Amino acid sequence: MKQIISVILLSAVAFNLPAEGIWKSIKDGASSAADSVSEGVKSVTEGTSPDEARAEIIKIEKDTMNLLFKQAPAAKAQYDEAYGYAVFDTRKFAFMITTEYGAGVAVNRQSSKRTYMKMASGGVNVGLGGEFYQIVFLFRDKKVFDAFVEDGYQAGSEATATAGSEAERGELNYVNGMATYKLNPKGLKLTLDITGTKFWQDDNLNN
Repeated sequence: MKQIISVILLSAVAFNLPAEGIWKSIKDGASSAADSVSEGVKSVTEGTSPDEARAEIIKIEKDTMNLLFKQAPAAKAQYDEAYGYAVFDTRKFAFMITTEYGAGVAVNRQSSKRTYMKMASGGVNVGLGGEFYQIVFLFRDKKVFDAFVEDGYQAGSEATATAGSEAERGELNYVNGMATYKLNPKGLKLTLDITGTKFWQDDNLNN
């Protein structure tokens, strides 16, 4: 991160640009990224019909839950006791300012009702490139699940994932009524920071 910023600032000097202004733009962009990206969020299912999008999300949901149970069998017991769950597939692209967006579904295990949702976040990133992964939420009770679905959710600093090693040992913890996991095609990830990430209903897919 420091190296990238140094290159930008040195380039500014070379071209007689105000380095202070460049630095301010970087900081201002980072602070407003989470709000701006949520307003212009794209869906991972963009370009498909609503039926095709829902089918794609359901496939991702089922594949992700199967992978979670395979990687952390203890999570199955927690799932069996949960009131509901949600699965999100993300697309994350980074060049100093991270923009992350995705689509997913929240499932009421009592009624089997599915509510399709979007997610978005933004912030300062330390690297370049892209990453695809899935987020799984397990909800302990109806109150927490309904609040997530009906009111939307913005993750605070307490929103961290159960580490892969902890999940494998069965050390599964709820935080504010939710347990959170991050997976990629290789399995459970050790860390997840979703601070500032917003989740809300996708009106187009719920019609």
